[in-house]
Amino acid sequence: MEFERVAEDADLGEGLLLSVELANKRRVCLVRVNGDVFAIDDRCTHAEYPLSEGSVGLDYELECPLHGAVFDVRDGSVKSPPAEESVRTYEVKIESGGIWVRAD
Repeated sequence: MEFERVAEDADLGEGLLLSVELANKRRVCLVRVNGDVFAIDDRCTHAEYPLSEGSVGLDYELECPLHGAVFDVRDGSVKSPPAEESVRTYEVKIESGGIWVRAD
């Protein structure tokens, strides 16, 4: 699969979350932590709530604001319940001033 440009690099500041839509209509949450950009599905696996409305810390942990489930943005793993299922992650690259995500 190929990468698709989903946002401008300048649009995603440190510690911010940004919801974008891929060409396949899937919503993805972009996250910048410690200078690195990560992409995960923009839905909590516990209650289908948008993770882009949550918050992320320097420890790479994103908390869903609905029920407090916590996920590691690096690999999508669950760090705290009530979620039990990991969140899907995507490969990201920064190139030509843009954020590119590989969707499959």
